[in-house]
Amino acid sequence: MTAPRSPLVSRLVAGLVLLNAFVYVLVAAALWQSHQQYERQAVQATQNLAQSLAINVSGTLKKIDVGLFSIATETERQLAHGAIDAESLNRFIYAQHQLIPEVEGLRVTDAHGQVLYGDKVPPGPARNVSDRELFQRLAAHNTREAQISDSVVSRVTGAWSMAIARRITTPDGAFAGIVYALLPLDWFNSLYHPFDLGPHGMISMRDKELRAWFRLPSVPTMNTPDGRAIVSQTTADFVHGHPEGATYETVVKLDSTRRRMSFRPVDGQPLFIFVGQATEDYLASWRQEVIAALLLSLIFSIISILITRHAYRTRLAELESIEALSTSREELLRSETRFRTLHEATIDAVWLRDKDYHMIDCNPAAIRLMGARSRAELMQTAPDDLWPPIQPDGTPSWMKRDQCLAQLRRDGNIRVEWVYKRLDTGAPFPVEVLMTSLMLDGHPLLQMVVHDISERKAAEEQIRHLAYFDSLTGLPNRRLLMDKLDQALEASGHSGQFGGLMILDLDNFKLLNDTRGHEIGDRLLVAVAQRLMQTVESSGMVCRLGGDEYVVILENLGHDHAIAHHHAETRTEIIRAALDQTWPLQDDDLPFHSTSSIGVTLFQGQDTEMRTLLKQADVALYQAKAAGRNAFCLFSPALQDVIDTRSSLESALRGGLNRAEFQLYYQPQFSLDHGLLGAEALLRWSPEHHPAVSPAVFIPVAEETGLILRLGQWVLHTACEQLVRWAQQPQTRDLKIAINVSARQFHRPDFAARVRSALEATGANPARLQLELTESVVLEKVGEVVERMQQIRQLGVTFSLDDFGTGFSSLSYLKQLPLDQIKIDQSFVRDLMSSGNDAAIVRAIVGIGRSLGLQVIAEGVETQDQLVYLTSMDCRAFQGYLLGRPVPMRDWQRTWHDWHHQDAQTG
Repeated sequence: MTAPRSPLVSRLVAGLVLLNAFVYVLVAAALWQSHQQYERQAVQATQNLAQSLAINVSGTLKKIDVGLFSIATETERQLAHGAIDAESLNRFIYAQHQLIPEVEGLRVTDAHGQVLYGDKVPPGPARNVSDRELFQRLAAHNTREAQISDSVVSRVTGAWSMAIARRITTPDGAFAGIVYALLPLDWFNSLYHPFDLGPHGMISMRDKELRAWFRLPSVPTMNTPDGRAIVSQTTADFVHGHPEGATYETVVKLDSTRRRMSFRPVDGQPLFIFVGQATEDYLASWRQEVIAALLLSLIFSIISILITRHAYRTRLAELESIEALSTSREELLRSETRFRTLHEATIDAVWLRDKDYHMIDCNPAAIRLMGARSRAELMQTAPDDLWPPIQPDGTPSWMKRDQCLAQLRRDGNIRVEWVYKRLDTGAPFPVEVLMTSLMLDGHPLLQMVVHDISERKAAEEQIRHLAYFDSLTGLPNRRLLMDKLDQALEASGHSGQFGGLMILDLDNFKLLNDTRGHEIGDRLLVAVAQRLMQTVESSGMVCRLGGDEYVVILENLGHDHAIAHHHAETRTEIIRAALDQTWPLQDDDLPFHSTSSIGVTLFQGQDTEMRTLLKQADVALYQAKAAGRNAFCLFSPALQDVIDTRSSLESALRGGLNRAEFQLYYQPQFSLDHGLLGAEALLRWSPEHHPAVSPAVFIPVAEETGLILRLGQWVLHTACEQLVRWAQQPQTRDLKIAINVSARQFHRPDFAARVRSALEATGANPARLQLELTESVVLEKVGEVVERMQQIRQLGVTFSLDDFGTGFSSLSYLKQLPLDQIKIDQSFVRDLMSSGNDAAIVRAIVGIGRSLGLQVIAEGVETQDQLVYLTSMDCRAFQGYLLGRPVPMRDWQRTWHDWHHQDAQTG
């Protein structure tokens, strides 16, 4: 047995135990702090990466949405003009695809899901996407927002993709199809792959149901139901409880790995970005520190035991104590060195300020960011010299700084956006600042981590400009127009003053595009935009609706309606005159003279909806065009009644064509030399359950709407069929039928081919068909008219010049035309007996016809005296109520004998 311990030994042993206990407590505390630091670093890293990726994905999807919106707008514009120009639309889609190369393709479908237009549309039969859930969703819901599908397999590439689409509607709001883009999920691989989260790190994207769309690294079961399975209910509740994003720790059941997970929502989309760093990865260094600490502690224990054992050697104990102290100091130095290294190597700018807001430290990134020549220069610069006097939101910088410091004292840390200016150039630039309150050696400090967000702000501004401004002219587009118009209505309500909404359209712009190309047309659009901006200046705002349509918002026109009406007329006339000029669009080309038609409506307050105002201005614009163009018109309720009546007539006219409500009446034509020559076929319309409509009413509407083409073709075909029936009867086989041809119908390039087709389809004798043209038809593009008439005459068809003498009659053009007959207009025949001028004109027309070898026929002969007078002038052919009224073919046989008898009497 050992001798009893002396009090000194007891104290040494007790000191040894206490010292070792204290060391182990310190080691445990240090390891715990280190563990917490690694945890915080993992949280910060995953949060920052999740936020960065969410912003990147959101920006890409917004960019795609801008492209889809532009294509949808262009498609709806073309639909509003009557038809889609496939080549123009495909070029437009291709241009949009150049701006968003991330997508596999941009395509447009019709209302049945047939893929008709787009970039990279595969050859062969049109693909159909009507079975796709996204197509069915957009077809069923009239939404103007972009929609995203679940991940689908592309039928073109076979790759898993995300579909983004927008609805396309017709001008009346009906579903017309969709425009969609396919974003391959492999794109996310290229986006996420550069980030290193350790051997077991993970990045994934899930939808609002938390089904996985993409995962890096991928797993073999990724695209199976189990692989895309919803996460645990606990995790789902946590995510749904933190829609703004959060961080949690979990075991991922796909690979049974515990991770620190952070997620962030993708702005504006039903998607979440998940970033996970495996616990075993980010704590690997910490575990090495634990091993090192345990080894050091064990060594310390052994040393302390040796020290205690040799306690009686006081000097040796003192030396060992000094050595232990030296070791502790070295560890502190190493710790400080590690902190300084991390501080200096941080990419973002970091600086520290004391309680008086004086800068006491900064890293090299801060010196570079602020454009300082040295650390000393930056630290000695007053805070007010580091930023402009006013921040972008209009708040003075000193006031916003005080607000931020007050919030910092309350919350402990804040994140704000700020604008600094460089010390070398003075150029301002936007940053995001993370401000944190710290305590160091009992002194309060402010740590500021500053991140330059210039590129992000530039991208946001570009997206905003694409969304709200016209890419060609730089003017506000329809979306911004609606915002500005709403503001103008609100301002008018507050002030009580009238405002005006003006829609103007360039006259004959299509002619410029067709004859000199779209590039020249675009130059005119840009020049007009600039002239409008110069003319309107601060008195209003100019927008471009699309095509050659512009909108001007006028404000402060006065409190009295009459005064406002006068001011609106004055300003509109100034704008019309400013656009009525010759535009030098190309140095080596002829200038182009352009005019405009303008429609204006007044508003006061917010009583009238914006859509109604646009419609009213459009109605006034239509009236200005109808008045001959290069004019303006102010909206009134009476105008709306006229337009509504015309619209109803157009609708009835289309229905009448579909219901076969039209028929031909035939009015006989007689000759003194040959008796009954034939008949002129006259179009009549008897709507079901309504009185007959005069041709003078419905023919102009048919001309304006283009329905005259269908009507004219029907008349041509029906007349040919009647000629075939007449040819089967001896008494009618030599008769002719004359039909009227409209200018729009005759000037179609394929008109001669259509005449040939009708003759061949019916088997009619071309020599018995006569086409009547008015002077307005033949005076337009005389060379082209003569060529087309020659083509038709080669078929055997003859021509008559209708209403001769009412237009710009000229022997010079009359001699060029391959005519067989001229018709004296009934306006001259009507007053033949009472007007010497009319009698002289008729005598001159008869003389012209005789000199040119043309048959002359007088129409509108209603009295015996007119017939005798015309005969005395050597006019030999006639048509009018005196000789026979127009009748349907079912009454022709009954009246045949009457005409035959009258023919005998006339003879």
